[in-house]
Amino acid sequence: MESSSSSRGIEKNGRVTLSEVVADCVKRWFRDTLKEAKAGDINMQVLVSQMYYNGYGVPRDVQQGQDGVYLLFLYPTW
Repeated sequence: MESSSSSRGIEKNGRVTLSEVVADCVKRWFRDTLKEAKAGDINMQVLVSQMYYNGYGVPRDVQQGQDGVYLLFLYPTW
């Protein structure tokens, strides 16, 4: 294959690379999960903390991931 990817993930033929599509999907998943977490969904709050901790859909922030889980134990909503 002669087409090479640019830094944005778009090939010379105008197609978007699979890695770019997946990265965009993960970012949208994080935004949707964060919205549900802010609305009070305890499961989504845990997931957001895990996403921060692992850097999935958002830049990795171990401290924010740990803080999120810690707050859930301090102030349970059930």
